[in-house]
Amino acid sequence: MLKTIIGMVLLLFIPAVSAQTQTASKPEDGFFSGETYVNTFFGLTLPLPQDADLHPLAKNGEARETFRHTLFGANSTRKGYPIIVVLADEISKTGNADPRKAVAALGAHDVDAVQINGREFLRGRWKADGIYRVAYATALKGYMLYVSTFSYDKKVLDEFEGSIRQLTFFDPTKTRNPEEPNHPDAASPTSAVPVSEQENAKPSNRQSTEPQPSTAPQVHQLASESNSGKFYDKEMDLHFNYPVEMKLLDGASDMEIGHRNIFGMPGDTDPEHQQAERCMKILLDACLSADKAPQRNADIQDLWVDDSKQYKESRKAEPIYAKMLMVELLPDCVPKKFRKKEDDVLASMALSAVSMPGIGRMPKPIWYEIGKQTIHMNSGVGRPIVNGEVAPAPLIIMSMATQWRGHLLDWVFTSNDTEIFNEMTKSMVRFGDGPWSPMFAANIGPNGSGTPMTILPK
Repeated sequence: MLKTIIGMVLLLFIPAVSAQTQTASKPEDGFFSGETYVNTFFGLTLPLPQDADLHPLAKNGEARETFRHTLFGANSTRKGYPIIVVLADEISKTGNADPRKAVAALGAHDVDAVQINGREFLRGRWKADGIYRVAYATALKGYMLYVSTFSYDKKVLDEFEGSIRQLTFFDPTKTRNPEEPNHPDAASPTSAVPVSEQENAKPSNRQSTEPQPSTAPQVHQLASESNSGKFYDKEMDLHFNYPVEMKLLDGASDMEIGHRNIFGMPGDTDPEHQQAERCMKILLDACLSADKAPQRNADIQDLWVDDSKQYKESRKAEPIYAKMLMVELLPDCVPKKFRKKEDDVLASMALSAVSMPGIGRMPKPIWYEIGKQTIHMNSGVGRPIVNGEVAPAPLIIMSMATQWRGHLLDWVFTSNDTEIFNEMTKSMVRFGDGPWSPMFAANIGPNGSGTPMTILPK
């Protein structure tokens, strides 16, 4: 659960990378967040056992059966070595539209019908070659959809089967554009709009997929300097100065947009999203204004090199994009067994915030100090994969987690330009009466030159 909550930070970056990947057009379109698998073609959400430490299975070459689509597969090294797989067979090619026969063909001797959230599945459970197995099948959208799991340990299999019984379904064609007039899931005209803007908000304004700047005073910022590039929290005695070219965004609206883009449904229908909203306090959400960014194409320099034909053909030039977040993870949301393992929690925060499919990340965090304050840093670079599609250009992401006066804090910086990214990481921070220091003093990649951003004096 801890990784899932922290991983929801990534939703706040999704609007920048998913503009061209929002339409689910093939069965494989989906997303794995660590403890949840979502398929946006079939419209299903599969919760997975907490703390299962699942790792996606590698696909080895082309599938032998042309009718079969491997949607998701993952295994774990925990006791019982469980594997969970989601498959879809094209009924037009197999000629089998009977879920009972489909399950029996896998090896089940007894097959019974079960209801999962209003949909009928045929289920079989059996043991073969010393392995406990269970499989569920249903016909959906011209495919035979299978969800099956295997384990050497019967109790582990029971746990994974319990997750399958918690499958939920949504209609991708209806939730893709929930703001359409008269749509049953349509939000009210003022939803996802900052409170200060609700009085004059119009439904047509909600068609934008970009988060809106927050005009309301930020409670954690100096009221007289809400757009000055200065953050201050009196309770924590924490100062943070960031580039004045960054504009403030409304974090709640930003996160909701990200959830809709990546999962294809409103966040208020997802219990994990609601848990993340409760457990994460967004202290600062800001992005680089387009009119203040250098007027050139983004350049990630040699941080990401891919000479494959597929990459070269799909790579697209982009304007410069940069974003920063500062969030707090509430201590009571940390599982009890981890609360006395502060370093493990901070390392997980630093890692999880950069764990997006398509991002190559550091295996372990780097620990360094700002004054006497220990920072856990992790970073990654790559082309994010959203809804099964690769983003048109690579991104750099860096996460820095620390505990300050009982507060679990995380700064997350991202950009598609090395030079701008290095300037963001030079944002100045001060913990209490300690020294002013850059968040991350070193540069990544070669130094560049261009239009510098401005970080105000202390």
